[in-house]
Amino acid sequence: MLPSTTLYKSVLHGPHHRAATVDVFDINGNTLALDVPVVDGTVTANLTNRVTRVATFTLSDEWYPRLPTDPLSPYQSVVKIRAGTRYGDGSSETFPIFMGRVYDVTRNENGSVTFRADDLAADVLAYRFEQPQASSSVPFTNVVTEIHKLILEALPQATFGTNDVPLSDVPPLVWDEDRGQALDDLAEAVGGRWYALGDGSFVVRQFTYGTSPAVQEFADGPQGLMLSAITAQTRDGAANSIVVVSERLDGSEPIRVIARDLRTGSPTRFAGTYGKVSQVIKVQTPLSQIEAQTLARTQLTAAVALTEQWNTEVVPDYTLEPGDTVRLRYRGLMADQIIDTIDYPLMTSRPMTLNSRGT
Repeated sequence: MLPSTTLYKSVLHGPHHRAATVDVFDINGNTLALDVPVVDGTVTANLTNRVTRVATFTLSDEWYPRLPTDPLSPYQSVVKIRAGTRYGDGSSETFPIFMGRVYDVTRNENGSVTFRADDLAADVLAYRFEQPQASSSVPFTNVVTEIHKLILEALPQATFGTNDVPLSDVPPLVWDEDRGQALDDLAEAVGGRWYALGDGSFVVRQFTYGTSPAVQEFADGPQGLMLSAITAQTRDGAANSIVVVSERLDGSEPIRVIARDLRTGSPTRFAGTYGKVSQVIKVQTPLSQIEAQTLARTQLTAAVALTEQWNTEVVPDYTLEPGDTVRLRYRGLMADQIIDTIDYPLMTSRPMTLNSRGT
């Protein structure tokens, strides 16, 4: 969750005015247009995608780019979006929810223009290795340093936020073509994911789906922030046994680690009434025994959390980020859930949509 004032949190529970700004720059930070008047739009943030954030917004016909040098041309435009609340004195408190390039422009029949922008991870993925590339030969290079190196090769303007993964050493590796797969492998080796935040900075962070304090409560009823909710319980995608297999470079037997849900009283306890459901994860990046165990436990915690899922519409709180834990209350049901996907509305009439799973 992004930091905010106490005033911001308090006004969410009553009538208030939302605020959103769309500014346009080139990749070097040169200003192309400020406070672009958006007719409609949404930013979607989904942690299951390499390109975590996608912005879609509609403008009037005058903004259709006629030339490559026009402000919103896909040839040069980088969009920054902030959203939040406008107070009675005219001031605003807004938060960064998107930064990325314009990738698609469509002029509609009615003359309106729809833009799609992808976050800066798309720049990184677009620059595939032009020839096989080895990991750094410098002794004791850690995984995060190697990830930063691969990102900067593709995007020299990249900035980096706060990481929370261990600084494990990088083993000798060679990658073929897919830069994104190389980054996935490195992040997975330390039980994390690499992605871009709303301000455009890149991070490598763990998501264990373990118990953590809720950063916001959404409840129905008077002054509650919950508008509607659909809840579901499912076995699809859930597992109570995770097997991590890490291939070895020296030709020796692969490392194989098994993590099982053996918690007393757990509804997904292995060999209990839930049964035995396993997933096998084959990791291209060689792991140590400890790293493999960490990855197996991380994936197990996420896999058993799949059993209860909520899809909710709430009063928008633009400080929320994917990975935050929220407390949800609706029609007598209550659950602490971790957010996987957020739809941030840019229009005042639309709710925020959250897709989440159990902790």
